[in-house]
Formats: sequence, structure tokens, C-alpha cells
Amino acid sequence: MLAVFVVSRIFAANNPYKQFIMEKKEKKTEEFFGTDEQQVQQMESQSTNELFETPDKQPEKKHTFRGMLVFLLVAVGIGVPAMLINMSCHHKKENQENYVYAYGEEPSEGHVSFKKNKSNIINPSTKEIIVEDIDWCHYSSNSDEDPIVLFAKKGKRGFCNIVTNEVIVEPSTYTKAWVFSEGLAAVERNGYIGFVNTSGKVVIDFKFSYRGNSLYEFVFHDGYCVVADSSNKIGVVDKKGRWAIKPLYDDVELTKDYAIVYKEGEFKKQLDFKGHVLQDGIIDDIYDIRYDVQYTDLETGEPKMGYARNNNYYEYRVGSYSGLIDSKGKIITPPIYTDISGITSTLFRARLKDQISIVIIDTKGNVVSSLI
Repeated sequence: MLAVFVVSRIFAANNPYKQFIMEKKEKKTEEFFGTDEQQVQQMESQSTNELFETPDKQPEKKHTFRGMLVFLLVAVGIGVPAMLINMSCHHKKENQENYVYAYGEEPSEGHVSFKKNKSNIINPSTKEIIVEDIDWCHYSSNSDEDPIVLFAKKGKRGFCNIVTNEVIVEPSTYTKAWVFSEGLAAVERNGYIGFVNTSGKVVIDFKFSYRGNSLYEFVFHDGYCVVADSSNKIGVVDKKGRWAIKPLYDDVELTKDYAIVYKEGEFKKQLDFKGHVLQDGIIDDIYDIRYDVQYTDLETGEPKMGYARNNNYYEYRVGSYSGLIDSKGKIITPPIYTDISGITSTLFRARLKDQISIVIIDTKGNVVSSLI
């Protein structure tokens, strides 16, 4: 850009035709200030004609050598860098493999390559292709322990070890599978979940229901995994497939030291991994209940509508359901409603599980009326 700018300035400064026009304009300007009106009109007419006519004899070109020198300098300045860039790109292209690595910019950090419109799993160190033309793959989060990749190929699931280059489960049997966790991976067959080890051998049989429950992942955490039995009730198993917490629940949340279990319409419980109850009566949250009231505006004296907060009764939530509790912590109703709102300070509107039917309950939880 700098070279182009310099050339344009030199060309402008050495343009003889432009110099000729400027000299004519300056001459006419000098003559203008010493003439009468008729002369002014005559000179304006002559000046206009001369500005748009090419003079018969232009000034002699004195800078031909300088122009040639500038042209040569510009040609060299543009051509040499372009040639060097082209040589550099050509050199890199010859020495670089046609791989695009999924993780990291350096080839040694990737286990996926893209070559000839195919995605392949490769050994990150040797770049040897382990599985060719995959649909997708997922690397286990505990990859230091289990350097095993879950992959899909033609709609089936498989596993391969990216250190030993071994395909431990061929993509021919399983349509669903999950990443390895603590040395085990869940696979699905005919609607049931089993577990394979890092050699691809089934070590926990296919006896846990896959569909019909709220579960979506089957991975081990601190030696335990949440699964469902054939009736779709949920429990917890250890790494040998034995029930640590029996399948009696609609939902289970795992922590390192205990599990929170939940049955629809009941309170949550805290259990240890021997099935013992550590804490009962667990709820998720408590909410204020408000109801409409009529009051008199002190300024206008007119009646107005507003709302008041009930300080004696509250709505509590367990999972997706609500119950009524008083200000002393006494449970008035079990969590069997989908929503509770206030009518008065002592009457409440409670919506049933069908999301349509409504009952009216009192402060003792008794149904005093129903609205359908």
C-alpha cells in the first residue's frame, strides 16, 4: 500500500498535462484582476475552452528515467514477497499430512482425523487409524483411567482403546451405549441395559429396563449406578450388579455418601447404600400463599381489590407436587396436588394431578367442595 501511495504522488507531481492546465489557470487568474467586464467574459470563455482541449505542444517530459526506476522498484517490491509466500505455502503443503484433528492444534493431542471426507479414530501418538469412517465418537471424561472411545458407525455402537489400538467392542450388536465410567460401560440390547468391562466382556447381565422411566444415563459414581428394574421402578446397584438400594422409587439422586429417593405423592428420603433411612420428610421448597381481599381507599373512600399474604399456611413442594403446611411446620396434606393457591385465609384451591380438576380444602386438609 505504501509503494502504491508513493507512486501515485510521484506520478501526480510529474504529470506534464496537469502542470500545463494549472499554469493556464494561474495565468488567467492574474489577468482577471486587471480587466473590465467584457475582458472578463472573453477570458472566461477562452479559459474554459483551453481547459478541455489538449494543447498542441506539451512541455517536454524530463522525468522518464525516474518513472522507469519507480516502476522497477514497485515490481520488485510486490513480486518478491508474493513469490516467497507461494514457496512457503507450497513447502508446508508438501510436508503436512491431510488431517484435521478434533482436539488440539497439534497432531499428538488428537484422536480423531478427517481424511478423504471420512472421520477416523486414530492413535494420538502414532497417528495410526484404528477405526475408519465413523459417524461420531465420544471420549470418556475419566480418560486417564480408561483411554477408551465410544463411537457410532452405521447406526451401531462400539468401543476402541486409543493406546493399544484395540477395538474392544465391534459396532455390530448394540444400538445404544454410554461412556466408560470406573471401568464399566452400559450397553443396550433388546430394551435392557447391561455393562461391559474394558475388554468388551459383559460382566453385568441385561436385566435393567431402558425405556419407560426417567433415566437417561447409566454411569457409575463412586461405585454406584442408578438403574431401573423390569417394572421401571428405580434403585441403585454396585459394580457387581447387586441392589444397594432396592428398586422401589420413581426417582433417585446420587451423592458420594447417600442417595435421595422419591416416590410420587410422598416425601423424599435420605438413604445410605445399605437402604437404611437417614432422614425422612424431605421437601424441595416452601412458597407463600396469597388471597384476594377488598379494602377501602383512605384517600377516595372507594372500595378496591388487592391481595394479602397468609402468615399461617404455606404451600410446600416435593418433586412436581404440592402440599399444605402450617406456620408451625405441621403437615396438613401430603404432596398430592399440582398447585395450591388461596381463596380466603382459611380456604384453599388445590389442583389435582390431571391438571384440570380442582378441589377446595380447609385448614385441616378436608375437601369442602370440588370444581371440575
